[in-house]
Amino acid sequence: MEAIWTAKARITYFQVMDYLEKNWTKKEVLQFYNRVEIIIRTIQKNPGIYPESQYIKDIRKAFVDKNNSLFYMVDHSNNRIFLLTFFDNRQNPKKLADI
Repeated sequence: MEAIWTAKARITYFQVMDYLEKNWTKKEVLQFYNRVEIIIRTIQKNPGIYPESQYIKDIRKAFVDKNNSLFYMVDHSNNRIFLLTFFDNRQNPKKLADI
């Protein structure tokens, strides 16, 4: 399946990367990058592997690390996966309403 990055996913991904680069070591930045790459490949092979969000129907949540999750949607009819947003798990989940 093809993984499509939405604008919001790109923005939130780079926000996390910027934060890590400013506040953590290169090792943590690389670990985050590698985890995201592995998760995307895993989703492409098995889109249903991660659980559905309890807050938004038809959207799945993949934990990247204890602080971040990736929300995505599967479009089976077009064989695509839409990466929607990266989300700081420490935030109020109600903020996800505007995915």
